[in-house]
Amino acid sequence: MVGARPATTDLRHMMRHLLTLLASAPALLTYGQQERLLNVQVGQVAPEIVMASPSGEVLRLSQLKGKLVLVDFWASWCRPCRMESPHVRHTYHTYKDRLFTTGDGFAVFSVSLDRQGALEAWKGAIAKDSLDWKWHVGAVNEPENAAAQEYGARFIPTNALVDGTGRIIAKDLHGEDLTQALNALLEKDPMKLEKHGKKRKR
Repeated sequence: MVGARPATTDLRHMMRHLLTLLASAPALLTYGQQERLLNVQVGQVAPEIVMASPSGEVLRLSQLKGKLVLVDFWASWCRPCRMESPHVRHTYHTYKDRLFTTGDGFAVFSVSLDRQGALEAWKGAIAKDSLDWKWHVGAVNEPENAAAQEYGARFIPTNALVDGTGRIIAKDLHGEDLTQALNALLEKDPMKLEKHGKKRKR
């Protein structure tokens, strides 16, 4: 029995240490998520993105000003990105025509990190995952991805939520977190909703 006390003391110490680690885990996860986009911060104006679509058309992020926009960094070779595709697609179709307190409608501006020469892989992933919106851009004909560098996209998937004025209001919203954020931003004023409904019917 004399030898049992140190063991019990060690066990209690280990349990306290484990509980401390578990308590800090959410904060560590949040920190890691924020660090995926190193060069932009919530509250700042989203840097302009001017890049080519798979067909060669030059698209600009600023063309979507007035809408709530998810700037989504992904790639055809990124398995976690591809696993997210069904939720991103579902989110787009659920909210694309909704009125928000910070924007009229929701759009996804997808920035591919597919490398130079990977046009067919990029186009194939868009088709296979049914990412059926216009706003796809990438740098498959360039040695560097200007948008990824500007935003500091070090790890993917990652994203930034931009409001109708062009300001970043959140970063790294995935799955249910994205859904909850969009629900919280939905317009609830009956008069504004009625006006928005009449505007869409015209």
